[in-house]
Amino acid sequence: MLTGAVAGIGAIGLGSAITAALAEAAQPDPVRSVTAAYAGSGRREALDAVAARRLPAQSRVMPDLADPGPARRQREFLDSCESWLGSLPAHRRDLAVSALLDLWVLSDELPAPVAGWADAWRYVWPRDTAFSAVALARVGLPELSWSHLRCLQSVQAVDGSFAARVDPLTGLAPDDRDSQFDSLGLVLWAVSEVHAVSTETTGPSDLGELDVLLRRTSRRLFSLTDRGRSLPPVGPDYWEVGESQVTLGLAGPTLVGMNSLTALTKADGELWSRLGEDSAAVLRAADDFRATFTRTFGANGMQRYPTSGGSDSAIAYLPAAGLVPKRSEGIYALEPELLAGVWDRLEQPAGGIKPGHGWIIDRSSWTPSTSLMGLGFARLGLSERAESILDWLAEHRTSAGSLPEKISGDGDPVSVAPLSWTAANVIITLDELYGHRGGASS
Repeated sequence: MLTGAVAGIGAIGLGSAITAALAEAAQPDPVRSVTAAYAGSGRREALDAVAARRLPAQSRVMPDLADPGPARRQREFLDSCESWLGSLPAHRRDLAVSALLDLWVLSDELPAPVAGWADAWRYVWPRDTAFSAVALARVGLPELSWSHLRCLQSVQAVDGSFAARVDPLTGLAPDDRDSQFDSLGLVLWAVSEVHAVSTETTGPSDLGELDVLLRRTSRRLFSLTDRGRSLPPVGPDYWEVGESQVTLGLAGPTLVGMNSLTALTKADGELWSRLGEDSAAVLRAADDFRATFTRTFGANGMQRYPTSGGSDSAIAYLPAAGLVPKRSEGIYALEPELLAGVWDRLEQPAGGIKPGHGWIIDRSSWTPSTSLMGLGFARLGLSERAESILDWLAEHRTSAGSLPEKISGDGDPVSVAPLSWTAANVIITLDELYGHRGGASS
C-alpha cells in the first residue's frame, strides 16, 4: 500500500526505473477519496470532495437513503461505543468519533476491515486487521474483534502464511504479491491483546476457537526463525517493496509476536498441550529471539537493516505493543529517547513523518507511520508528544472528517481516506491516554 521508496527500486531495475520514479514523485499526489460512505446507490462508495458535501457531519451515511439499514447500523455501532467515548475529554470526542466511523464504514457487514474503499485499497491486509481488532476490543466490542480474527484464520494458508492482502468477499489474493512475514507477529499480538481485554471486561474468554490460527502461526514463526535463533527471512514489510536484507519492519513484529506467545502461555495454561507444543520450549524460543534481536538490530541503533539503513518508523511497533521499560519484565524494552530521536529525524514539512530515512522521494507525511509513533509515545508515557500527534491528525483530516493516508508537503490531505490502520492507531492511542483497561503486552 505504501509506494515510492527508492530502497525498493532495486527490485525492478535501476536507471530508467529511477528516472521514472522521480518523475512520478514530482507530480502532485492525487486525492482519490475524502471519505467512504453509503451513497444514493445504497452501496458504499469512495467520495470526492464535491460528492461529500451532502454528507452530514459525523456520519458515513448519505441522507435519505431508501434502505434504512446503514443509518441504523451506524447508530447502533456508535451507541455501543458510547461508554468508551464517555471516558474521553470533550476536546477528543470529535476525533474519536471520526476514527470510529472510519473503522465502521470500512468493516460494516464485511468479515474484516479493508484498508480503504478506493481501488487497490479495498482489500483486507492482516497487518491492518490486527490493529483494527485491538482497537475494537478497546472500545468495548470484543466479539467483533474475535470475528475479524476468525476471518484471518479462515484465509490463512495451511503453512501458516498470509497473503499480503485478500478480497474480503472471496478470501482470495488478488495478485501474486509475496507474503509479508510481519503479519505473523502482529496477528499473535492482536490475539493476545483482544484476549486480555476480553478477559478483563467480560470474563475469561476461550482461545480454543483460534487454535488453528495459533498453531499455524506459531509453527511458521518458529520454523522460519530456527526457533528464535535467527532473524526472519528477507521479504517485503509495510513499505511493500523488494528487499535484499531483513528489515526492522519484519524483525520488530516478530519480536512482538514472540512476546505475545509468552503472554498467551501465561494466560492459557492448556494452550500448548492443545497445540502440540511444549510450553517451556515456546518460552525458550521467545527468549532466544529476544537475544537474536538484541545482538542485531538492538546493538546497531535500531536501523532499518541490521547494521545500516537509518531510522525507520517500524521502531514504533515495539512500544505500540507494550515493549516499554515500565511494563516489561524480562523482555526487550524500548527507551523513550530512542523513539523521540527517530521522530525528529523523520519529520516532514507538514509536521508528520515519513516511513523511514530511505524513503526519500516525496515530502509527504504518512499517517500510518505518524499515528503508530503516536501510539508508541502514549505507551511510553510521553503523553505530551502523543497528544501533539493527535492534534496534528485531527487538524489534517479531510473536508469530510476522515483520516487520510497521506498529507502533502503543503499540508493537504491526499491519496485515500479513510484508512483503517490510521483510524485504529488513533483509537488505541486515545484509549492508552484516557480509557486504557490494560493490554496483553503490558
